Amino acid sequence: MNRSARTANIAVAAGLVAVSALALAGCSSSASSSASPSSSGGGLTGNIRILANITPVLTKSYYEGLVAPFVQSHPGVTVTIESPSGKDVQSTLQQELVSGSAPDIVASNLDLVVAPQMTAFPDAPWVTQTPLSDATKVGGKIWQVATGEQNQSLVYYNKTAFQKAGIADPPKSLDEFTADLGKLQAAGYTGLQTAGEWVTGAQFAMMANPALLGGDSNWYTERNAKKATFANSPYATYLKAYAGWIASGAIPKNSLGEKYQDSIDNFLAGKSGMYVMGNWFDASVDSAKNLPFEVGVFPTPTVDGSTPKQMGGPAQPYSILKSSKKQALDLALVQYLVSDKTTVLASLKSEGNFRPGYSYPGSTLDGAVGQIVDSSPGTVGGTGGPGVNTGFGNQLDTIVQSLYTGKTADQATAALDSWWDANADQ
Repeated sequence: MNRSARTANIAVAAGLVAVSALALAGCSSSASSSASPSSSGGGLTGNIRILANITPVLTKSYYEGLVAPFVQSHPGVTVTIESPSGKDVQSTLQQELVSGSAPDIVASNLDLVVAPQMTAFPDAPWVTQTPLSDATKVGGKIWQVATGEQNQSLVYYNKTAFQKAGIADPPKSLDEFTADLGKLQAAGYTGLQTAGEWVTGAQFAMMANPALLGGDSNWYTERNAKKATFANSPYATYLKAYAGWIASGAIPKNSLGEKYQDSIDNFLAGKSGMYVMGNWFDASVDSAKNLPFEVGVFPTPTVDGSTPKQMGGPAQPYSILKSSKKQALDLALVQYLVSDKTTVLASLKSEGNFRPGYSYPGSTLDGAVGQIVDSSPGTVGGTGGPGVNTGFGNQLDTIVQSLYTGKTADQATAALDSWWDANADQ
C-alpha cells in the first residue's frame, strides 16, 4: 500500500479537524451500507443482556444510547447493559460461563480462550467490512466484529510542565524519554503517570510492542517455536528502563494503589508530565472543564529515536455467546451496532477512533493523533491475538507490577519467559 493511500485527510477549521479513518486503516474502502434498525430481527422479542467494557467514556448511559434506536424500532425488545463484577470483562465472563449465567452479547476485546464459546459470524459484507475482521479470525471464523480501530502507542504530555522543566521538544528515543522524566521530576511533577489495575501492563505494552513486533510481526509465533526469548528482545530493554524510572522516583512507588480513573484525574489536574494511553484518552481531555494546561501528544519513544510503528487494535467489538437463546435477535442488534452509519459515527467519535470510509469532526487533539498515525510506518498488534498465549496480557500486567515490589528487570524478563514456556498454547 503506497503512502498516499494512508494519508490522513485533516482539514482544520474553527479549531476543529475532520479526521479521516484512512489514517489508521492503511488503505481505503467504502463504508458499509447503513443497516436500518428494523432491517432484521423483525418479530423477535425478549431481553438481551450485554456484558460491556465500562470506562469513564464508555458508560452504561453511553451503551444505552447506542442501542436505544434499535429498541425503539423493535417492540417487545429490551436491552440490559451489565458492568463487570470481577476485575474486568474477561474474568467476569469466565465466572459467568462457569455458573451458567453468561450474557447474550459481550462488548469488549476478549482473550482467544473464549472464542470457542462464541457464535461464528456469517460471511456477509457487513461482517467482513468491519475493521480487522481478517486479523482476528480464529480457525478461519470471525467471532468478534469491531466498530472501529484504535491507535494506542501514544504519550500525552503537559505542555506547561515541559516548559517549566526546560524541555523544548518531545523525546524520541528511550534515553531522551528517561532524561525528560528526570527534568519533570526536578520541576515538581510526577514524571510518568500510571496506575494499578490493568493500566501498568497496558502502558508497558504500548511502549514496548512497537519495538518487539515492529521489525518482526511473527515474533510471538517464533517465541512459541522457541526461536526467540523475551530476555533477548526489546522487552528486556524496556523493562530495564521502566525499573530505572521507579528507582529514580519518576514513577511513584505507590502508583499501584491508584485506579485508572485516578490516573486520568491526576494527569488532568496538572500533577504529571507524561501519560501513556490510547487515543480514547482524547475524549477525557476534550471533555475536561477549565483544564489548567494544554495537552500535547507524541508517539512512544524508540530505543534509537526512529519513528515507531503504532500499536493498534479493534475498538468497541462485539461477540455473541453460543449459549444465548436469542441468536437471531443478537445478530440483528450487533449488525445494527457495527453497520448503522449514525451509530458507528457516534461510536467512533466517543473515543476518537478510526474506520475506513468514515470521517467526522474531531478536536485538535484528534487531529494531532491522526498526524502521528499518518507519519507512522505501520501498525503492530498488542498482547492478544493469533500466536499469543492465552492470558498473556494479565500476566504481563502482573510482571510489570512486580518491579514495584522489588523484582529486578532481569527477574521480570525471566519470569515472562518461564510463564510463556509453561503456558504455551498447543
